[in-house]
Amino acid sequence: MIVRDRLLALGLAALLPGSAIQAQPVSTVTPEASRTAAAYGDDLMPLDTKSRADLLRATAFDATIYGMSAYLQYEQLYRQVFDARASNHTGYNRFYHERDLAGPDYETFKVPNTDTLYSTAWIDLSRGPVEIAIPATSLKYYTLNIFDIFGNPSNLSSRTVGFGGGRFLVVPPGWTGTVPQGLTLFRATSVQLWILMRSFAQSRSDVAKARTFQNGVTITPTAATTGASASTPAPPAPAPHAVGFLRALDTILRRNGHLPGEEALVSRFRPLGVGGAKAFDPAMFDPAAQTAIEAGYKDAVALLNTSKAQLGMPTGSGWMKVNKGEYGFNYVRRSVTNTAGLGANVREENASYTAFTDGSGKILNGATSRYTLHLTTPPPVDAFWSVTLYDAETFALYPNPLKRYLISDRTPGLKVAADGSIVIHLQHAMTKENWLPAPSNPFFVVMRAYSPEAAMLNGQWLPPAIVAN
Repeated sequence: MIVRDRLLALGLAALLPGSAIQAQPVSTVTPEASRTAAAYGDDLMPLDTKSRADLLRATAFDATIYGMSAYLQYEQLYRQVFDARASNHTGYNRFYHERDLAGPDYETFKVPNTDTLYSTAWIDLSRGPVEIAIPATSLKYYTLNIFDIFGNPSNLSSRTVGFGGGRFLVVPPGWTGTVPQGLTLFRATSVQLWILMRSFAQSRSDVAKARTFQNGVTITPTAATTGASASTPAPPAPAPHAVGFLRALDTILRRNGHLPGEEALVSRFRPLGVGGAKAFDPAMFDPAAQTAIEAGYKDAVALLNTSKAQLGMPTGSGWMKVNKGEYGFNYVRRSVTNTAGLGANVREENASYTAFTDGSGKILNGATSRYTLHLTTPPPVDAFWSVTLYDAETFALYPNPLKRYLISDRTPGLKVAADGSIVIHLQHAMTKENWLPAPSNPFFVVMRAYSPEAAMLNGQWLPPAIVAN
């Protein structure tokens, strides 16, 4: 099938479980035709070479669309928890703190902000709950952005918790224990969790305060999980191509299971050796099957990469309103979002907009044009806002002589007009005021609004077009 047909099939697969359920009369006899697929073992695998290749290619495409966000998180998990050579190696249940703001050489994930200090930690709940303690703080903003292994976010933040902090018991799916007094229950949706902590910092005094806050946030395993990091065997290392991806996806699903409502979809991956009775083994496939699987994987990866510029909903002015973090069964959007950059949060925490083009629809390019962004009314927020520029070829911050990667409401020397409006200049050549340096090649811009007000969430406020001069 062509790629478009596979996407349609994948969407229908996500919807069928809910729509196919019909009320049945009570019966003491279970009809043989209603037995689950598990009772019958493996599904039929066509003997005809072409038919088998068609099935495997299509299934590999679907598995890649479904699992790419989990695989990208798995890469980060393996590096921080199991790769002793990694600069951020900590094992489970320990933070790695970035003590300075992100710059062009930031490697942990793509499209980082440079408004906050980052801290990362991986939690393993396979042996029981862990306690997270957040201290009281006077920071302008913070969040412990907690992702399940599939990239779905939640937050313990100044928005959801407040600046007084608190103690939280993070428990695995299906946990039925008793919550100790003084702790608030947090139910995780997978066994392995990624914490991406953001602590507001722009001035030197902000950075010092943020570092103190970082040190005060703790992760404490319960008695049942003590020593879990040391005794947990290393999973397979991430590897390129279809074989590496499918081995990792099989490992992820065996460790974490899947989310409710995904039974039918995930069971379709068994012909690939994913989620079956035995762990994934590429030796089960002959050369023709391996070629078909690799082709399906490549089809999906190409689609994800070419779709990154489509993230969000067009606003009509060149900006895309990014509906981050709320995926449901929208696996294409989930994987495209995480391919573009891990750590996408929900809009209530951070409303963001992305522009790859100016208001006329032409690609932003520092080699051909100079641009202005005229904010007649600054973004309405309770915390802060920023406009950050990235190289469109690398998705990294653009290195420049000023080491300025964003313009925000707290940029030193920011020129604000008498009417409160702000004009930001996005160009390669230096200018005197409100200059956001751009490379001499295509670039893109991200506007972030932390703790956005209702006017932004309901669409009353939208960013104006970037105009070529």
